[in-house]
Amino acid sequence: MTEPQATREIWRGLACTQITLPSGDCVRVSDLGAQVLSWQVAGHERLFLSESAVLDGSAAIRGGVPVCFPQFNQRGPLPKHGLVRRSAWQWRSAQVHGEAITARWQWDAAVPWHADFAHGVRAEVAVTVSPDTLTVQLSATNTGGTAFAFTGALHTYLAIQGADIAALNGLEGAAFWNAAKAFSPAVQSGSVVLGEEVDRVYARPLQALELRDAAGSLRISQDAAWPDTVVWNPGAALCSSLPDMNAGDWMRMLCVEAAVINQPVALHPGQRWHAAQTLQVVA
Repeated sequence: MTEPQATREIWRGLACTQITLPSGDCVRVSDLGAQVLSWQVAGHERLFLSESAVLDGSAAIRGGVPVCFPQFNQRGPLPKHGLVRRSAWQWRSAQVHGEAITARWQWDAAVPWHADFAHGVRAEVAVTVSPDTLTVQLSATNTGGTAFAFTGALHTYLAIQGADIAALNGLEGAAFWNAAKAFSPAVQSGSVVLGEEVDRVYARPLQALELRDAAGSLRISQDAAWPDTVVWNPGAALCSSLPDMNAGDWMRMLCVEAAVINQPVALHPGQRWHAAQTLQVVA
């Protein structure tokens, strides 16, 4: 192989695109939800995908990079995390640029799309793969005749090797809302480590975050248009109650999400918004 390639395939019943670099880096993206399911670098899987994940569209896929839009969590009248993560997206194209390749998906909502969100909207996901690096960009365009506001996130599930030593650095001293404890305010002391349930909303840090574990170091950054950062791990008790996770999965994953939550984005007719999250293996 002399240049990056994108190949259409059926994987476990899902229409997917397999993206491969000459270096061997490999990414799989499903048309269902335009969701990245796998990212392998140097033979190591960098994203978590539950072995019990539901893949038939009857539920959201647990793992990878789910797209939450146009509502984050249950903060609004729509189903949890909106509707697009359980919708089929349209595969558009893939373009090679140097050592990188960008694949694109598109989702269009007809009006009325939903009784509680009767607006015209086009969402697009662009997945760019370059050596040791994965970038996922979400964009939204108001294609209707009335303004609307939205929240959302890239609900990224990172794979963890060595839960006892895994630590997320870069949030030390940052204030956050602790959703695991009735949204009480708190300040981050030291690194984020695994143990009890972690469900926190921080303001986007100015510097990139760094996840360190037995596999090395992963740098995580997000555009300023994502003003919030969510860090989530269910812990042992909650994990054991989730039907699409195995009891020990909380030791194998950490969600670090680029998000817009506290201040919804307003889009007037014809306006477009876009923001990306980038993951880079650095050691």
